[in-house]
Amino acid sequence: MLIQLQETAELALFDPATPWKEWQSADDGLMGGVSQSRMVEESDRVGVFLGHLSLERQGGFASVRSPEFRISPPYTQGLRLQVRGDGHIYTACLHTPGLQPGTSYRCRFQPPAYEWQTVDLPFDDFVLMRFGQRVGVMPVNPERVRSMSFMISDRQEGAFALEVGSIVAYAAD
Repeated sequence: MLIQLQETAELALFDPATPWKEWQSADDGLMGGVSQSRMVEESDRVGVFLGHLSLERQGGFASVRSPEFRISPPYTQGLRLQVRGDGHIYTACLHTPGLQPGTSYRCRFQPPAYEWQTVDLPFDDFVLMRFGQRVGVMPVNPERVRSMSFMISDRQEGAFALEVGSIVAYAAD
């Protein structure tokens, strides 16, 4: 009898075995603001991007950036997030070598509040932006992505928390 193994259509980038605490904060304090964020690990090995977004002193964004990773074919269709939100709109940012400071590929998403959900972010939906302004139509090349970040902005002042169970790159069906 011949047993054929089915190849997975996902490449795990971050999951319950990931040390979420290795993500680094990059908040508006870089520009004089007072927003604060961090990635913490809950007891059930879930990463939580949390903090407080402040508009004081021309502030208005908070973010955390992942350790380095690589995406390889065939997992170049998009990112699949297992997340539980709080009603806020978040942005996933992809970082590639050679981009100017403040530049990344961005895709916004809004998971429902207090409910785990799988959110697919196709790479075709990411837009090249620099300091909040679109700077081109160059599509993201998933094989050049070296890290990602989560960001909250758009005048959503106050406390926030985005729980992240896993992040995988997925292949086309």
